[in-house]
Amino acid sequence: MTSRGRRRADIGSRADIDVLMRRFYERAMADPLLAPVFDVLAVVGLDEHLVVVGDFWEQILFRTTRYEGQFTAVHRALHGHHGLTPARFGRWLELWTDTVDTHFGGVNADRAKAKGEAIARSLERSLGGGAGSER
Repeated sequence: MTSRGRRRADIGSRADIDVLMRRFYERAMADPLLAPVFDVLAVVGLDEHLVVVGDFWEQILFRTTRYEGQFTAVHRALHGHHGLTPARFGRWLELWTDTVDTHFGGVNADRAKAKGEAIARSLERSLGGGAGSER
């Protein structure tokens, strides 16, 4: 239930993922800590990126096979340019979880939050930040 007592629907389709991606990226791109990392989208194009990241999350949540990106390589390059610090991973996870909770509730929403946390922690460790690093 939301604070207004209205039950939120679960993430049940690609259209729901697209809504989640758009809302999350709006917040991340406006966030003082994360915005510099997301500035690359001015070059790449937000709409084009949202399709790719939507494919990624659709694969995670619904086991599709549309995603053909290079997830780790892209984040390694971002880390090299912007420093994906433990504080940035923590803020990303905070915004991700809050955005999911604001718009959705249910099994898939819970899975999206859990997978988001696992992905953030795994990337943090592989890029040298370590899950236990100070925030």
